[in-house]
Amino acid sequence: SEGEATSGGVRDSDWRVGGCASMAWQPEQAKLDQVGQLLTACVDVTNHANHLQALNMLEEGKKTYPDFGCYLLVVFCKMPGAQAHLRHLAGIQLKNAVKERLMNEPELSFVRQEITSALGDAEDVYRRTAAQIVTAIVGRYDIPARVGGNVPMQDWEGLLPGLLQMLESASEPHVEGAFSTLRLLFEDHPDQLCVQGLADNLQALVAKFISFFTHTSPRVRADAIFCIRMLILPMPNALVVNLNAFLQGLLAMHKDPSSDVRKEICIALCILAACKADFMADPTICSFVIEFLLWTTEHDTDYDVKKEACEFWQTVCENEDVPNDVLEPYLSRLTLVLLNGMVYSEDELIALEEEEDKNSTQDINPALLHHQTKGTVDEEDGEDEDEGGTIEWTLRKCSALGLDVISQHYKTQILGALLPHIHEKLQSTDWKVQESAVLSMGALAAGCEEGLRELNYLDSFVTHLITGILPSNQPLLRSITCWTLSRYANYISGQPDTPGPLLEPMVTGLLSCMVDKSNKVQEAAVSAMAELEEEARTLLLPHVPAILNVYAQALAHYKTKNLVILYDACGTLAEALGEELNKPELVSVLLPPLIAKWEAVPDEDKSLLPLLECMSYIVQALGMGFAQFSQPVMQRCERIIAATLNQPEEQADEEFIVCSLDLLSGLAAGLGGSMEALMASNNSQVVPMLLQCLQHPMLDVRQSGFALLGDLAKSAITHLHPVLQPILEAVHKNLDPEYLSVCNNACWSVGELAVRSPPASISGAVNELVVPLVNILCRPNLHKSLLENAAITLGRFGLACPDVVSTSLQQFIKPWCLVLFSIRDDVEKEHALKGLVKMAYMQPAAVVESWPHVCEAITSWRVDVRPMSQELVQELQEMLKWIKSNLESAGQWAACHEKVSPSAKHTLQEVYGIA
Repeated sequence: SEGEATSGGVRDSDWRVGGCASMAWQPEQAKLDQVGQLLTACVDVTNHANHLQALNMLEEGKKTYPDFGCYLLVVFCKMPGAQAHLRHLAGIQLKNAVKERLMNEPELSFVRQEITSALGDAEDVYRRTAAQIVTAIVGRYDIPARVGGNVPMQDWEGLLPGLLQMLESASEPHVEGAFSTLRLLFEDHPDQLCVQGLADNLQALVAKFISFFTHTSPRVRADAIFCIRMLILPMPNALVVNLNAFLQGLLAMHKDPSSDVRKEICIALCILAACKADFMADPTICSFVIEFLLWTTEHDTDYDVKKEACEFWQTVCENEDVPNDVLEPYLSRLTLVLLNGMVYSEDELIALEEEEDKNSTQDINPALLHHQTKGTVDEEDGEDEDEGGTIEWTLRKCSALGLDVISQHYKTQILGALLPHIHEKLQSTDWKVQESAVLSMGALAAGCEEGLRELNYLDSFVTHLITGILPSNQPLLRSITCWTLSRYANYISGQPDTPGPLLEPMVTGLLSCMVDKSNKVQEAAVSAMAELEEEARTLLLPHVPAILNVYAQALAHYKTKNLVILYDACGTLAEALGEELNKPELVSVLLPPLIAKWEAVPDEDKSLLPLLECMSYIVQALGMGFAQFSQPVMQRCERIIAATLNQPEEQADEEFIVCSLDLLSGLAAGLGGSMEALMASNNSQVVPMLLQCLQHPMLDVRQSGFALLGDLAKSAITHLHPVLQPILEAVHKNLDPEYLSVCNNACWSVGELAVRSPPASISGAVNELVVPLVNILCRPNLHKSLLENAAITLGRFGLACPDVVSTSLQQFIKPWCLVLFSIRDDVEKEHALKGLVKMAYMQPAAVVESWPHVCEAITSWRVDVRPMSQELVQELQEMLKWIKSNLESAGQWAACHEKVSPSAKHTLQEVYGIA
C-alpha cells in the first residue's frame, strides 16, 4: 500500500476530507489515512531508520501508484486543518512528481482542475508552492522536455482568465498568489505565453500589470514590472501596443519609495536599451532616462539598485541602434560617477578577506577553474568565482566595465575631464581610493591608450605604478597594479625589435609579486606575466633566466588555483620563445619542476588538465630537447585516453581525452620525423585510439582528434597508411561547416594526408570529398580560416590527384582563386598553386574563363617579402606561357589578358615574363 510506516501516527479524523463530491477523481479514505501516516513519518526525524524508510516509501509510492499525486494534492489543497509542515511537504512532493513526469492523464487533469484553488491561500508559503506546481505542469510541454499527452498553456482552460480574475480581487492573498504564479510563468515559459491563441489573454494581463504601477503594495508594483519585462525579448503584440504606456509608467515611478520597484525599473530600462531602444530617439525621454539612471547610479540608497542602474551605460554603448553621441553631453559627469563607484565596499573587503583565508589553508577544486580570458575588465583581478567562490558581480566591477566600454566608444573625448580626477585619487592617502584610480586606468587601456600616449602620460604613470604603488603594503593595491600593468603590456614591451625602457622594471616588479605572501597578488602577477609574454615575446629573452627561476620556485609552492595560471604562463612563454627556449641552461631550470608535477599528479586528477595543455606548448618549443621525456609522456597520454574511452559515457570526462590528444599533437609537432620511430619502438596504440576519437560524439574530442591526425600526417605518415580508408570516411562525415572547429581541422588534416599519400590510395575518397569542399568554398560568408583550409586542401587534392579534381575545376576556380589571393605565402599555398598548375593543363578552358582571378591568385605571392621556390616559379612560368601560346594561336590573348588588373599584369611581366 501507499504507506505502511506507523511512527508518529495521526488520528483518522485529521484526514477526513470534504468538498470532493464535484471532483472527477475521488480519494479512498483508507489510502488517504496511509498517505497521512507516511507524510508524518517523513517529517519525524526522531527515529532515523523510520525516517529514511518513510522517505524511500514516499518515492516508491510516487513511482508505483498513478494517483499517488492526487492524494498529495488532497492533503495540500483540501485539508486546511492538516499540520502546516505536512501540507507543505505534500505540496513539494506533488511538484516533484509533476516535474519528474511521474503523473499522467487523467490524474494530471485532476491536479490542473484543483490546484488553482490553493493559489489564493491565506499563507504565502502555500501560495508559492501552488504556483510552483502550476509552472511545473506548464513546463512539461516545453521543448526539449515535451512528452506526449501534455497540454500547452493555451489549452489549460481557465488558467490565465482565472489568474486575471484573481488580480482583480480585493483580497491581497489572491493578488499575491496570482503574481507568484505569473512571475514563474512569464520567467520560465514566455514562448508558451506569446502564442496567438493566448493573445487576448496576454493583452489583458499586460494592461492590468500597467494599471498596477500605482498599486499601494510595493511587492505588487515590482511584480507587475517584472512580468512585463519578461516579454521585452520576445516582444509579442500585447506588449507592442502597450509599449508606450509601459515606458511612461516606468518613468512616472522613478521616485518610488521601494528599492525593489526602483531595481525593477532599472532592469527594465536596461533591457529596453539593449533590444528595443527606439525610445532613445525621443530627446525628452532619452534625457529623462539618462538623468534618472545617472542620479540612481550615484545617489540611490540601495546598493543593488545602484548596480542595476550602472549596467545601463555599457548597454547603451554596445547597442548599435542607439545614436553614437547619445551620452556625449553627460560624459564628464558619468565617467566621474563610474570612477567613484570603483571603490571597494566594506562587504567586498570582508568577503575577499574570507576568501584569502580560505585559499591560504586549502586548495580549490580545479573543476571550477577556467582558463583566463585576458583583457576584459570583469576578470580584472580574478575575483569572479564561477561556482566555488563567494565574490559576486559588484558595483565596483560594473563601474569598471562601464568605463571600459565607454572608453572604447568615446575614446579620447573622456580624458580631459576624467584624468585630473584619476590623478588626484592616485595621490590619495586612502589606499581604497588609490586602488580605484589604478583600476580605472586599467579600464581605460583598451579605448584610450593612444590618447594617453599622445598626452605623454603613460611613461610617468607606469613608472609611478612600478616604483610607487607596487611596493604598497596593501595586497589588493598590489594585485590591481599588476592587472593594470598587464593592460598596457603592449606599450611597455616596446617596438618589435627594441625593448622599451619600462620592460625590465615591469618584469622585475611582477616577478617580485609572484613570490608575494598573498595568494591574490600571486594570481594577479602570474596572470600579468602571461599577458606580457604574449606581447613582448622574444623581447623577453634577456630576462628569461630570471623568469624561469621564479617560475621554478612558484611551481614548487603554488596552490591549485594559482598553479593553473602558472601553467598557462609557462605554456605562453614557450609559445612566445619557440626554439629559443631549447637551451640547456634554460631547460635545466624549467623542466625538472614541471616533470616533478607531471609525475606527482594522478591520471584521474583534474589538476592534470592544465598541466597537459602547458606541456603541449613546452614540447613544441623544445623539439628534440624534450626527446628524453617523450616516451613516458606518449605512453601516459595513451593510457589516459584509453581509460576515458572505456568509461561509461555518463562517468567519462572527455577533457582528459582532449588535453591528451593536444599533447600528442604537440609531441608530433616538436619531434617531427622522430615521432615515427617513437611510435614504432613502443608498439603505440595512438592510431587505433585516434580512429575512435574521430568518431566520438563530443565535438571537442573530434576537433582535437583531427588536429592530431594532421600533425601525424606530417611526422608519422607510415602509421596512418594502413587505416587511410576509415580515416577518410571520418573526414567526409565531419566536413559540415555547422560545426566550425571540427570541420576546419578535418579540412586541414586531409590536405596534409593528401600530399603525403600515394595517389592511388586516396583517389576514390578525393572524388567524394571534392563536393563538400567546393560547397564550403562557395559560401564566402563562412569563417575565413575554414575557407582558406578548404582552398588549400582542394589545391593539394589537385596536386595529388589532378585527373580527379580537375573535372570540377570550372565549378570552383573563381571562388578558389579569390580565397587563395588572401592566404599567407607559405608551403601550404605553394602546394595549392602547384595543384593549380597540374589542373590547368587538364582543364585549360576553366582557367581561361576565370583568367583575371587566376592571375590575381598567382601574383598575390609577394616574392619581394618571401621568395617563392624556384621550382614553383618555373612551373607557373611554363603553365602561363603555355596558356598564352594557345590563346595567341586562337587570336584570343589580347582580349583575355586586357581584363587582368594593372598590378597583376606588372607582376606577371616582372616575375614570369608574361606580357
